[in-house]
Amino acid sequence: MAIEYINVGNIANDGTGDDLREAMIKINNNFEELDLKAVQDIPIENVGSLGQGVYAGVIDGIQSFKRLVPGQNINLSSTDTTVTINTNESLEELIVISDNGSIILSNGQSLGITGGTGITTSTNGQTLSLALDNTNILSSDTLPELVANMNANSNDIINANLIVANTFNGELQGNVWGIDIRDIGPYLAGFDFGQAREVYKNAIEFILSQIDVEFGSIDPESGEQVDLGYIA
Repeated sequence: MAIEYINVGNIANDGTGDDLREAMIKINNNFEELDLKAVQDIPIENVGSLGQGVYAGVIDGIQSFKRLVPGQNINLSSTDTTVTINTNESLEELIVISDNGSIILSNGQSLGITGGTGITTSTNGQTLSLALDNTNILSSDTLPELVANMNANSNDIINANLIVANTFNGELQGNVWGIDIRDIGPYLAGFDFGQAREVYKNAIEFILSQIDVEFGSIDPESGEQVDLGYIA
């Protein structure tokens, strides 16, 4: 219902305005309309513990709310009843950094990842996998170097050319300083020489071998000589 205006006529008491009763009826109707339009004191607050609130409070007697401002790569659209927040479907720019350079991908460009020597790549759904082929991986290294003890796991080391070692324990096959130790091995094992035994021609020689003889001091200038016999 709209506000009703009282007709007061053109001049006083010209009979063209509302009579007193009609004027009072319009006054009562206008009071009812104003009462229905009176703003009730309804409390308003932001709910929840996360995010930013949109209610700003009462400013100059007006319930006020904050505006939504779009950030980078975001845009807003609204209707009479909704506000829609939209984001771009793809990145505007992606920087890929490697050990020896970088790549800048613009919107719509794609990045390819390929394998190198002994490395293959594959995808399964949203998963990218890199696989290392360790077959003959040691032979591809021109200067292999161990940083810890190597366990041969009871396997042989064959076709070696030159082996240089500070110490060596265990069985060894091949040449040592150019000599095949397998050729001389039989001569270094299996012999028992027993004990050395002297041979005596008579009892006197035996007795003399068992008795220490003290010759005393020998003066080299005296010309004295001692005959100790000979070794048979």
